[in-house]
Amino acid sequence: MISDRLSHLQSEVQLYYKQLAGKEKAKRMAEQAEKERIQQGVDELKRELGSVEREYWLRWRMEINGLTIPEADAEELATGMLQEVEILEFEPQVQSNAELMKVLHEIKAELSKPGIPAAGKLKAAIPLLPGVISYEMELDTEGLLRRTFPTFCKLADKLKK
Repeated sequence: MISDRLSHLQSEVQLYYKQLAGKEKAKRMAEQAEKERIQQGVDELKRELGSVEREYWLRWRMEINGLTIPEADAEELATGMLQEVEILEFEPQVQSNAELMKVLHEIKAELSKPGIPAAGKLKAAIPLLPGVISYEMELDTEGLLRRTFPTFCKLADKLKK
C-alpha cells in the first residue's frame, strides 16, 4: 500500500505545478516592470517545489523497493513510460540537454531489456526518474508533469485500493 505521506506529497507536487503554471502565465501577460517581481516568485516556488519533489522521489524509491506490482499492471505502466520517454526525446528543450538525454536513454534501456518481467523493468526505471523531472531545467514543466505523473498517479490509485 502506498503511504499517506507519499499521497500527500503527490498532492503537494501537483499543487506546486499548478501554482507555477499560473505564475508563468501571469508573467507572460504582465507588463515588463512586473515581470521581474513575478520571476522572483517563480524562482521561490521552484525552490519550494524542489524540496517537496526530492522527498517525493525518495519516498517513491523506498516504497518501490518493497512493492509487488502485478505483472499486467507493470506491463501497462512500463509500456506507457517507454512511450513517454520516446516522446520526450523529440522535444527541443530535452534534445539540447545532454544530461537529460543520457537519463532518458538509461530509462529506455531499462524498459526495453528483453527477458525481464515488466515489474523488474519498472522497479529499475523508477529510481532513474528523479533525474528527468528537475525543477532547475527550462522545460515545459506543466506539460511534462501532465504526461509523466498520470502514469504514476494511476499506479498510486491502484495501490491505495
